Amino acid sequence: MLKIDTIYKKGVLFIRPYGVINKVTRLELDKVLESVINKVGIKYLLINFDNIYYINTDITKMLDNWSKKINENNGRFFICGYEKINNKYLVNINDSICGMNDEFSVFNIVNI
Repeated sequence: MLKIDTIYKKGVLFIRPYGVINKVTRLELDKVLESVINKVGIKYLLINFDNIYYINTDITKMLDNWSKKINENNGRFFICGYEKINNKYLVNINDSICGMNDEFSVFNIVNI
């Protein structure tokens, strides 16, 4: 089961998934992200993985796809909880994904 909270604050969309990301719930998360990135034109996106308990999909590929879509909008993609998912799933993030210690640090980088 996956619960997804979204908050838009000061030009940044915060996505907070809670639970597990499997094949079914990944599609749900992708649907939410595709809608806000493509239809609304979100430029700055932060996904907080602190409350994800299990991921059984290729998380690196998933992050790369979202990062590319955000970059197409001339935006920036941020994640929180990188250490947690990296320790479990050996996630490699590229230069287009910025790992954050906490959600509020994003406002030090994004000036809107």
